[in-house]
Amino acid sequence: MAKGQEATRSNKDATLGLGAKLVLILFIALMGLFIIPTVILFCVAMLPTMVATITDRSMSKMSWLCVGGLNFAGTVPFIGDLWAQGGHMEIAMSMVTNVFTIMLIYGAAAIGWLLYVSVPQLLGAFMALTANHRIATMKAQQAKLVEDWGPGVKEGAEEALAEFLRRGRVSDFQAPKS
Repeated sequence: MAKGQEATRSNKDATLGLGAKLVLILFIALMGLFIIPTVILFCVAMLPTMVATITDRSMSKMSWLCVGGLNFAGTVPFIGDLWAQGGHMEIAMSMVTNVFTIMLIYGAAAIGWLLYVSVPQLLGAFMALTANHRIATMKAQQAKLVEDWGPGVKEGAEEALAEFLRRGRVSDFQAPKS
């Protein structure tokens, strides 16, 4: 068989026939009828995530991850309930209009917002605390070295520290000239 005939045959095998396309469209339409209640519940429940996506002004644009993760976690049990009860439109609408359901779903999203806002502050405070502890430990070590070796060990340290603080980057640090 020639290469041209093989390419034509593989193209025909790769495309769906008219009957297969009709079956696929019918399947998608039937699934759409059953999925619409789930989509409605999901869209209403995930509104805080959409708001987080739109309103995030930070450089990283990651608020939707924190809010969305907890928002989704609050939504999943109700989607499971919807499916367990048959997945009908009436059940979805009763869930959407139930204040308790919406309060739980949006409450989970609120916890996500709380984490997004508070965790960086807590981590910053923790890092400052550990840095201060490390500075105190190093000063104690420096005092011990001065005690053991004399004040000559400390020569040029103040100038080096001043130069380091002035430049602000470790890569720019150069030893002071004697």
